[in-house]
Amino acid sequence: MCRQTAGRVRAGAFGRAAAGLCALAASLAVLGSSGAGAATFVLPIPVAPVTLPDPGVVVTPGHGVPDPFVFEVAGVYFMFASQENFFGANIPVMVSTSLTSWAPSDIDALPTLPSWAAPGFTWSPDVREIDGHYVMWFNAALASAPFDGTKCIGVATATSVIGPYVSSSPSPLVCQVAHLGSIDPRTFLDPQGHLWLVWKSDDNADTTGTTHTTIFSQELAPNGLSLIGSPIALMTANLPWEGRIVEAPDMVFAAGKYWLFYSGNWFNQPMYAIGVAQCAGPAGPCEPSTLGPWFGSNAEGSGPGEASLFFDGSRWWMFYAPFAVNHEQSTPRPAAMARVTFGPAGPAVVAPNTAAWAAVAPDTAGWAAVPDPPPAPASPRHAPAGSSRPPA
Repeated sequence: MCRQTAGRVRAGAFGRAAAGLCALAASLAVLGSSGAGAATFVLPIPVAPVTLPDPGVVVTPGHGVPDPFVFEVAGVYFMFASQENFFGANIPVMVSTSLTSWAPSDIDALPTLPSWAAPGFTWSPDVREIDGHYVMWFNAALASAPFDGTKCIGVATATSVIGPYVSSSPSPLVCQVAHLGSIDPRTFLDPQGHLWLVWKSDDNADTTGTTHTTIFSQELAPNGLSLIGSPIALMTANLPWEGRIVEAPDMVFAAGKYWLFYSGNWFNQPMYAIGVAQCAGPAGPCEPSTLGPWFGSNAEGSGPGEASLFFDGSRWWMFYAPFAVNHEQSTPRPAAMARVTFGPAGPAVVAPNTAAWAAVAPDTAGWAAVPDPPPAPASPRHAPAGSSRPPA
């Protein structure tokens, strides 16, 4: 039986592989409705893994930039990152006018943590402009928990893109204590203009446990500061390459389909890699498009992950860590950048330093069924959330 409905967990290594193969072989399934409206969900076509020996370009050489996230304002690009070390900036920011050359700065976008948060574990920032101000989602450790204990998701606002972001909430936005916490928030604006939060459960915080992590989604209020409804499980780690972990999710809508990019396995191991799943909508269900990693170890390094997608108005880019953490050598993980295209065969990566690398993305709408009303060919990943739908 294929993994289909959100929240259902596949079991057993053989069964997990069979379930994924079943999903890839199936042609059509009607899976009900999502927050984006009822849809007939075409189960994923097999997406070819990335095999380029050098699929990206390192854009912050010598600088550790965990969980890179890029946001643009008036032609200037801002790269937000996780806290690199315990005493460093909570949310460090780098600045660029080219996407490929980034200048370090002393900016801490979140200099003061909310009362519920403890210092040292502020990760995975995500930023949007909503109704003339900026909103940031992040995760931090609970002040009430033991050191390096439960981590939960918070939200803060600012009048400037670089902050200071301020959160006056006495409690986190999302905190799944039963799952040992909630981390890696990302937001997604669907074609109907609804804003969503996606994240992972932190079940693997018990490093010797057996529980597998799950990626969740939930609709956000229009201002992004509160949630609507209940969390929805999109997919749970159960393919062999994922180990017991799926994390760092990022959902985009491109070429008429919903794609969920995510990382699998342990972030400090060479098996770490990037996967891609196809979803019926922001409320799922989601099915992996490959049985193995989509973007795995290559000549850049072993264990790439923590990807986020950015649309510059004409092209999609993926920012990611090109290799796994090596705590013993204390090697900083820079941010790398790859060009992603979307077509009938799904997402693909273009070789750097080629004409296709800089080419404007072609119009690939129309080859797949899309919800009503028809969306734009490629909705910007970081579009403003104050309008009724993403701009083209």
